[in-house]
Amino acid sequence: MVLRSPQDALYALVSDWPIHGGVHQQRAIDFCRAWLAGRMPAETVRQAFILAALEAGVPIDDHEGDASRADSR
Repeated sequence: MVLRSPQDALYALVSDWPIHGGVHQQRAIDFCRAWLAGRMPAETVRQAFILAALEAGVPIDDHEGDASRADSR
């Protein structure tokens, strides 16, 4: 799954997450919702999502820098 925004992350955390009730999962959900309301920067949401992924044992292939290269083509 490729996540391109906190909205994508929220969907994954709520719908496709392998465990439920994790502390970091709930925090990431709250941060995603705050981003949707304009109260949280995307980078903060990203960091919370990474912690939730670590908590759940979800592998992450973080290509944050790749997006900027793709946009310059």
